[in-house]
Amino acid sequence: MLEKLRTRDGKKFIVAVIMVFITVVAVITKVTFQGVEDQYSLPMEEWTTSMFIIQGAWVFIYSTVFTVIGSLPFGFYFLAPKDGRG
Repeated sequence: MLEKLRTRDGKKFIVAVIMVFITVVAVITKVTFQGVEDQYSLPMEEWTTSMFIIQGAWVFIYSTVFTVIGSLPFGFYFLAPKDGRG
C-alpha cells in the first residue's frame, strides 16, 4: 500500500484527504461549539476547561470518522487499478 501512496496518484489522494480533513474540521468545530452555545445559551466565556476538552474530543472523533467516509470516493478514484480490473 505504501508503494501506491508514493506514486503520483497516491500523492493526489493524500492531498485530497488533507483537504477533506481541513473542511471537516472547520465545519464540525463550528457546528459543535456553536451548537452548545445555542442549545444551552451559554457563551464560551463561561465555559469550564472540561467543557472545552469534551467538545474538542467530540470534534476529533467526528472529524476522524467523517474524513474516512469522505475520503473513500477519492481512494476508489485515485488508488483503483487502472488496467480495467474491478
